[in-house]
Amino acid sequence: MVNCPVCGRELKVNTVLYDTPFFGKVLITTIVCECGFKHADSIVSEIKEPTRFKVKINKETLYDKVIRSTSGTIRIPEIGVDVEPGPASQAFITNVEGVLMRIRDIVEMAKRWNSDNEEAVKRCDEILKRIDDTINGKDELTLILEDPFGNSLILSNNAFRERMKEEEARALKTGMTIMDLTGLSEDEILGL
Repeated sequence: MVNCPVCGRELKVNTVLYDTPFFGKVLITTIVCECGFKHADSIVSEIKEPTRFKVKINKETLYDKVIRSTSGTIRIPEIGVDVEPGPASQAFITNVEGVLMRIRDIVEMAKRWNSDNEEAVKRCDEILKRIDDTINGKDELTLILEDPFGNSLILSNNAFRERMKEEEARALKTGMTIMDLTGLSEDEILGL
């Protein structure tokens, strides 16, 4: 029995295992309470080989698809950006420009939070300029997507894919609780 964090009543928990493109089997969990509290989560249940993708960001690759699982780390080394997964990490599907815009939003927020720090504001402005110049075709950055479980990818003819070394993969944050579901049937996973 699981109780609602808002009202304390018993929660209704639904779980479904879906077979999805790119991610494989995904366990979808929905928690609902009569008081209106809701929470949904998805867990990729398959682990593949650790993978790194690299692509140069330019006008030609801005609209290439990026699929980031909850365990994916995004890096743009030229501007010193590392987006590592945490406990609340969410998977997303976007394009290369969408990744840049997400990072741009975070840098804008950091700039506001540090408005009284002249050096931090200057650094934020430098990063924002590089992002804007890249989107406008005046600069080029590198997008690196690393996933220790191999569930993230960049769909691009221009992307370079490589298998990561085990020690590199172990050094990455996973952002989630890892459950070993190997050897379990779908009914056992779903608690049936």
